[in-house]
Amino acid sequence: MNEVGHGRCHPTRVPLWKLDQTNWPSFTSLFELDPAIVCLPSVDDCVVAVSDSIVQAAACFIPKTSTCFPWIPEEIATLLDEDVQDNCLEAKTNVVFLKTHKAASSSIQNIFMRYGDTHDLLFVLPYYGNYFGHPQQFHHSMAPRLKPSAGKTHYNIFTHHTRFNYGELKRLMPKNTIFVTILRDPAELFESLYSYYSLENLYNESILTIGFNTSKKVLDRRYGGKIGRNQMSFDLGLSPSRFFNVITIEQFAQKLDKEFDLVMIAEQMDKSLILLKNLLCWSIDDVVIFKLNARSDKFVKPITADIRQRLQEINSADQVLYNFFKKRLAEKIHEFGKRKIVASVKKLKKRRQEWFNYCVQGENLLINTEEAKKVYYANPKVMKLKPKEDNVTCKKMTDQELYYTNKLRKKQKLWVM
Repeated sequence: MNEVGHGRCHPTRVPLWKLDQTNWPSFTSLFELDPAIVCLPSVDDCVVAVSDSIVQAAACFIPKTSTCFPWIPEEIATLLDEDVQDNCLEAKTNVVFLKTHKAASSSIQNIFMRYGDTHDLLFVLPYYGNYFGHPQQFHHSMAPRLKPSAGKTHYNIFTHHTRFNYGELKRLMPKNTIFVTILRDPAELFESLYSYYSLENLYNESILTIGFNTSKKVLDRRYGGKIGRNQMSFDLGLSPSRFFNVITIEQFAQKLDKEFDLVMIAEQMDKSLILLKNLLCWSIDDVVIFKLNARSDKFVKPITADIRQRLQEINSADQVLYNFFKKRLAEKIHEFGKRKIVASVKKLKKRRQEWFNYCVQGENLLINTEEAKKVYYANPKVMKLKPKEDNVTCKKMTDQELYYTNKLRKKQKLWVM
């Protein structure tokens, strides 16, 4: 392994020249051809002489990218991945991430988009937008077909919104696909939904009063047929008619436990990320995330104990699901090892701070950015991180979902019908 600074890296490609950072005056002064090359015996000898002169000048005055994982800048390529698990023989590249609404899922999605983009994996992408079906459950026919002549035999990553249908996703994806999703505290999630989608217009009530005397008929309304109470259960495929049968919901949770390899918990994000890293045999840098698609603080309403209890009652199916998988995550953390996960989380936090310091110079409302002009919708309440460095990875780590999705769609148009 090559040494980088005082840490190690895994060289995976030839370094690239950073032409935009070249000291051209110095390069020109050093790159001076000896007139005697015209006396060399062959054209090949002349070419070698010229090439040697160019390479010598370039080595002195044109900086290179890191030889480490392609998207890691040399400036922060310190100790990368000492804690890759011993039983990790190779990285997993076939993944379904069921993206739940307002559960920090955009940040997790960015992990898969970055990784797949960097390793030229094939994404299942909608023809437009960022939804497959929904409120209809996923069906394999919703996915674009692959071109027979493209040399790609299957998709690798599914990471956009849909209503979960395990059988149909298994039919689309390779047999060794890893299934992952994320849940969030139901009261916090519902408050976020309420603000993000302006649900006071749907229910004709403020988040502060909903549930006091609100009829079941009103509470059962769904914005666009897809957004409403028990959102996580709905995203994961549970019918609204089964929201109030506790036995059915518990059976539903047990079924999901068999279908998903990992159910992350937003309130235990760092530990969830370490388990994700371990499951996929990826590096610590692969699972570094920033907070994406988050609201400005001025749009966040604090939840009192009374409001929390009411929102938990309104979202009772989600609460059962959340409690079940919060316990399952605790079991997985125990299996992983307390000391081990504490050390891994410490390293993850350090890496995230290093990346943030390197990449981010501030944040603005998304709607006021250039990026917002390139997508069909930008929520006026959402913040957008502003990358500091002209670095491809920094841009990927701060890109919003719709913008990044459009870039991926253009990239893989040769493979998809």
